[in-house]
Amino acid sequence: MADIFGVRATADLQILDTFIIICNDPGAQTHPAVVFDGQNYIVVYLDGVIDSRSGSVRVQRVSPLGIVMDNGINIGVGDDQPDIAFDGNRCLVVWSREYVGLQGRFVNGSGQPEGPVIDICTTQAISTLPTLDFGSQYYLVVWSDFCDAGTDLDVYGQLVSPTGNLVGVRIEIADGMQIQHSPYVIWANGSYLVVWIEASNTIYGRFITAQGVPQGLPFPISNATQYERQHPAVAAGSQNYLVVWNEFHDDFDLYGNLDTNVGIEEGNFDTPLITRQVGRYLRRGTRMYDISGRAVSRVDVGPGVYFIEDEDKTIRKIVVVR
Repeated sequence: MADIFGVRATADLQILDTFIIICNDPGAQTHPAVVFDGQNYIVVYLDGVIDSRSGSVRVQRVSPLGIVMDNGINIGVGDDQPDIAFDGNRCLVVWSREYVGLQGRFVNGSGQPEGPVIDICTTQAISTLPTLDFGSQYYLVVWSDFCDAGTDLDVYGQLVSPTGNLVGVRIEIADGMQIQHSPYVIWANGSYLVVWIEASNTIYGRFITAQGVPQGLPFPISNATQYERQHPAVAAGSQNYLVVWNEFHDDFDLYGNLDTNVGIEEGNFDTPLITRQVGRYLRRGTRMYDISGRAVSRVDVGPGVYFIEDEDKTIRKIVVVR
């Protein structure tokens, strides 16, 4: 049966352990995720889900020295892919539960659950593959679910406060004609970036503000291909996001790109414009970017948010309404 193991590594990828046995209890332990809360690593995983359609959602602390500190503390019942994030005070764990929906629960620095299980969303899909990250004020929880018509999978989100309250309504992040699934979310530079798989072969992304408002349209991160892609993930560097994924040729390998800018620090902001007014900002030596950080020309401009960079590196934000 499956067990949970880990190793510690330095910033330059020097491996410090042969392996750490995090949990090797009888039965199957699967689907680990981990976060550091400033004192210890907190690992969340599923116990027993292979043996039945649902299992225990458990957490376990590991010290910076690699010492396993707990014996699998049960915080709920789930069936697929728990995830965990830290808000500076405590952690929120989210998971999907078959025929119930998307749920979560807070965990404190002692690895103990705090408060009841939170019902985040009733879903139509059996396994919703939730992911989350904490921003400046709220967690953004993202998952894939059947659209309202029940015909294909789309990507949705929900803000959750550090007190466990749902903030606003469900956010429609990606709901096009194709199937959108397997999302991943990260917070960086004042906004969330959500990435997902469109159909089975293209990676897309979309920015979400700290208040849960989608910014601009979804944009392709990879090219379309005949090869199947799976499990996208993303991390933010000082200038660019690294987006990675599995891709099947003769077998599964790992691919990625650095095409998406983390963002630019904006200066001032002008009143909303229409497209024919944009030209007055474009002079020799200026460059224009869309909300994803991609360079655009005047002919590419439609409704949305754009940034103009002058020769002296001054940044001006403009909003085009039509």
